[in-house]
Amino acid sequence: MGVYQRDGRWLVYWNENGKRRDKSFGSGDNGKYQAEVFDAAVKNAKANNQTVPDPSLVQTYQAPVINVSQISYEPVIPVAVVETGSITFGKLAQKYLEHLSASGKTEKHILTIANLLKTCFFNLLDKNKCVDNMTYVNDILPFIKHFQGVSNITGKPRSQITVNRYCDYVDAIFNFGIENELSKTNPMSKRKRSKERPRDVQLNIEDMKKIMDKAEPHLKWAMEVCFNLGTRPGESELLSLKWSNVDFTKATVHIYATKTKTFRTVPIKVSFLEKLKAMREYSTSEYIVEYNGHQIKSLKGSFRTACELAGINYPVRMYDLRHLFATTLLSNNADLAAVSKLMGHATVKMTADTYYHYLEGEKERAVSMLPDIV
Repeated sequence: MGVYQRDGRWLVYWNENGKRRDKSFGSGDNGKYQAEVFDAAVKNAKANNQTVPDPSLVQTYQAPVINVSQISYEPVIPVAVVETGSITFGKLAQKYLEHLSASGKTEKHILTIANLLKTCFFNLLDKNKCVDNMTYVNDILPFIKHFQGVSNITGKPRSQITVNRYCDYVDAIFNFGIENELSKTNPMSKRKRSKERPRDVQLNIEDMKKIMDKAEPHLKWAMEVCFNLGTRPGESELLSLKWSNVDFTKATVHIYATKTKTFRTVPIKVSFLEKLKAMREYSTSEYIVEYNGHQIKSLKGSFRTACELAGINYPVRMYDLRHLFATTLLSNNADLAAVSKLMGHATVKMTADTYYHYLEGEKERAVSMLPDIV
């Protein structure tokens, strides 16, 4: 059972009467959402020894299609509702999205916040209410408590990482209002940001090989590229890499990170350079990772399927390959500063804080270097 993506379409597969069945739910965010909803229904039916429901009878939600240039949240309301000199939360959110666009933020990031505002946040925070009339107790506390509850999609409590991220989005909107003298208060400022439990990355080299053995060819190649170059998965780096980014003479690849808006140059080891040369001969696209000559938008579904087929029973994601790249280098005594540069981190401290605790025995090895003084 699981959700996967093929040719841009989101599909669900499950076993019924000893045979595999697949159902397509279309492309885009709505297709992905409907596939996840049906997959949850299938798993629930299997867990309770019930018949798998008809896909057409599973109630799903039609995700809205939002055009950033046409976003408008402030309705026509009586003038008396809006106090003089005070902006409503809806109007402030609209101006914040315009600010993100003017600041060069990625369309994906802007659409993420726009969708959250329209489908979630405005259901909890009154968009017609003046920001300066909002308080932590009456407005923000119920907002936080709601997201600490169970997700309608997964049926599980949301992680603290998700709760913090949603609160940070709203916090940024309120801060934008204060910085631009559109409002005077930030009701989110009284929030005590909960500490996030570090994610326990369990993926190792052997399990990575098991997943690659069960992966479709395009995914297997994507995993190989990701692990050898330490890229961020997805469109931010891995799926945007082009053959023109590779200098086959100098054996380097020039990677642009949309997250930090910086370039970094990563050396390519000899054996992988030869693999790149061979793959370029067969490529029918400008992109290093492709599917039938077209750029791939996401690998989450196919990666999840490969993990299930490989029998991996702990949480794992494509991003773990980037973690494995760093920890493998560090555990083999690679220079911390060099690894930091390869990862594209802003500081060496960030690399140390993120990965050092994965290196077993380093503190013991350091202490063993002390000389005997007696």
